[in-house]
Amino acid sequence: MGANYGYDSAYNLGATGVTVTSSGTSQSVSIPNNASGNRTRVVRLMVTGNLYVKFTKGAGTATTNDLMLSPNFDVVVNCQTYDTISYIQEITSAKLNITPLES
Repeated sequence: MGANYGYDSAYNLGATGVTVTSSGTSQSVSIPNNASGNRTRVVRLMVTGNLYVKFTKGAGTATTNDLMLSPNFDVVVNCQTYDTISYIQEITSAKLNITPLES
């Protein structure tokens, strides 16, 4: 299995994630699969600057009314009913790292 990530030993890091860079226009990225090649149920999100995300089935459009992420705080989200994350920056470009977690 992968390295233990530390959320009370509930999740393991078993697969490589993806990092994308935001812009002033909403963009979409597929949620990465888990180590077995299947759709992941849980992802960890981390950003380098303020941006907004929206979980969707297929391409969607993120707005400044969606979930805001800030640097230095990670968010763990159950995303099993979605396959795409849409994202948009707040003011300046930021990187969004999406890491699939496994239990």
